[in-house]
Amino acid sequence: MSHRTSTYTAAFAFSLVLLFGAIANPVAVAQERPIKIAVVDLERLVAQSTPGQALQARLDQFQKTVQAEGEQKAQKARDIRQKASDGGSTLSQAEQADLQKQYEDATLEIRRFREEKQREGERIRNEGLREIEKQMAPVFRQVRDEGDYDLILNNIPGVVVMANERVDITQMVMERFNAAQQ
Repeated sequence: MSHRTSTYTAAFAFSLVLLFGAIANPVAVAQERPIKIAVVDLERLVAQSTPGQALQARLDQFQKTVQAEGEQKAQKARDIRQKASDGGSTLSQAEQADLQKQYEDATLEIRRFREEKQREGERIRNEGLREIEKQMAPVFRQVRDEGDYDLILNNIPGVVVMANERVDITQMVMERFNAAQQ
């Protein structure tokens, strides 16, 4: 091996040592303070915040209304079926066929109603969550700046493998978010 080749090899090896050292210690590369990271449980934050609870109450009321309306439609279908059953031998074939068609139409209406209301409920939920997200943004910026955080992660199992409780800022963010709503 020539002197030139061994010099390149030594330089390459030294570069790798520096690179791996920098990767293991990113602060050494940046020549800055250590990176400060916090985690927040967004699911809990939304569920326990004032706007999140208002959204849940709205969704609960929507669900009650849908259930009541759905029950009325189901009762209508049961009434048609009962009418067909009660008049089994006294109804003409045409009347039986008409009642069967009414029952099929009623069950189809129930299925369409459920699908439509499910989409409507999802729309209400998604719009509400987007609004809450917009309201949270300035609170997160304030917390980030005051805490001098470089990174705030959502504490999702499987994504955040392990986090010490001292980095969980959920309660602090929730208190500030709720205060901002008043």
